[in-house]
Amino acid sequence: MYLSLKQILLCILILIVASCSDADETFYEIKGNQVLYHSVYRLGQEYYTKAHTSIDVVEDADAKTFQQLTKYYGIDKSSVFNEAKKLVKRDPVTFKVLKKMVTADAYGVYYDNNIIPNSHGLSFRFLNHDYALDDNQVYYQPSDVNSVVIGADINTFSVIGDDYSQHAKDKNQVYYRGNVIESALVGSFSKLSNDISKDEKSIFFKREKIKEADYNSFKAFSYEELKEYEYKFIAQDHTNFYSDHGGNIAITKKTEETNEH
Repeated sequence: MYLSLKQILLCILILIVASCSDADETFYEIKGNQVLYHSVYRLGQEYYTKAHTSIDVVEDADAKTFQQLTKYYGIDKSSVFNEAKKLVKRDPVTFKVLKKMVTADAYGVYYDNNIIPNSHGLSFRFLNHDYALDDNQVYYQPSDVNSVVIGADINTFSVIGDDYSQHAKDKNQVYYRGNVIESALVGSFSKLSNDISKDEKSIFFKREKIKEADYNSFKAFSYEELKEYEYKFIAQDHTNFYSDHGGNIAITKKTEETNEH
């Protein structure tokens, strides 16, 4: 029996998906007085076709009190473990995994097991996918000291928008990706799209004011309008179209040709 091209492609797709999911499967096993860590990994040219397994003894783990927290972290009565490695100075009672790379305990917040200076682990929480705060400071994509939002007021800080919004504010300032939009007015600020926003006086693209924008006729495109213009433009006013050109705003004067849409 011969397979059609469509069937062959489907088989390849299933093989790739299965391989990708296998590579994420890791787990702990209690075996007698030992804790074992099983991992799945892939090599070079076999990356999409073959998974390999390894089994390691979890160093100094107490099998009687050991608990798996996630695929990558476990605890016992006195220690915290990342895969098969015992972590130094961790509190298993308060330890929690917040994201794959972000953890916290009574000593602080960690990114890839490195502590973020001045962090407060017991009060740390994510506000959305990117912004987080604790009793000491605010973070954008928490990873190290450079991810701290300098000058942010923790008591009034909030995200503007949904779980993936890049915009936030406190009582004093507005932020885009953790950096201040210098001239934005907090009281009247609102989002128009992912990268476009406004206050009562100005239109902004990311952190920059669009000086050429006509405030009263300016409009950020909806998803349907983006498709209509084949994603060439992201906004318009009565004179110009606006596009994202390598992270900067680009302006196209309206002509008879562009107005055909």
